[in-house]
Amino acid sequence: MLSDPHPDRPRPGDIAQLRAGNSIDAEPGDAFVIAEDVPPGIERVVLNLPVGHPNREDWAAAISEREVASLTRLGSAGARTWSPAADPEADT
Repeated sequence: MLSDPHPDRPRPGDIAQLRAGNSIDAEPGDAFVIAEDVPPGIERVVLNLPVGHPNREDWAAAISEREVASLTRLGSAGARTWSPAADPEADT
């Protein structure tokens, strides 16, 4: 895994909801899946549509991590939802 092991960094499989006014014009309630791992210091995430969405295989977007309002991670202990903080060492 390339990404920073810090538990608050986005990871593939996390469910993301975006802030209003985001660059892909998604509604704040829309859900996306983090599709790719990113190295520490890169403040971009690659999104895909959730499993079962009819356009999932034909759609992806790379956005600034600052556009992510919340992340949800499903694990063996249950679901955890939080608002990610921007990486202070990231490229802008």
